[in-house]
Amino acid sequence: MDAQERLALTTLCCELAELRRECAEQPERRQRLLARIEAEAAARRPILPLLAELLGVDGEETLRTAGAGLPGAGPGQADEESFACPDGACDRVEGTTPAGPIPRCLLTGRPMRRR
Repeated sequence: MDAQERLALTTLCCELAELRRECAEQPERRQRLLARIEAEAAARRPILPLLAELLGVDGEETLRTAGAGLPGAGPGQADEESFACPDGACDRVEGTTPAGPIPRCLLTGRPMRRR
């Protein structure tokens, strides 16, 4: 996976819950496209062209738009415990309360690994 795909996957993983909520209110075509993006991302296949289609931008603008345009983008929250992608495919980091439940990958459902 190249650096751009890794960044796209990280952005998708970080914003997936909000993106799902937003797409649930969109036409069925967009919902199906998001489902396809999730399936491709879970299989660790390229998603940049599909994200470009979902965001309505050309290929070069996809990462810039994804970083600023996906719902919920904003600062993170510091915590004592943090978890990372279960197979290292993206750079998503999820915090949790100490001794709280281990977060799961939103794409594969697998538990994230402790950092």
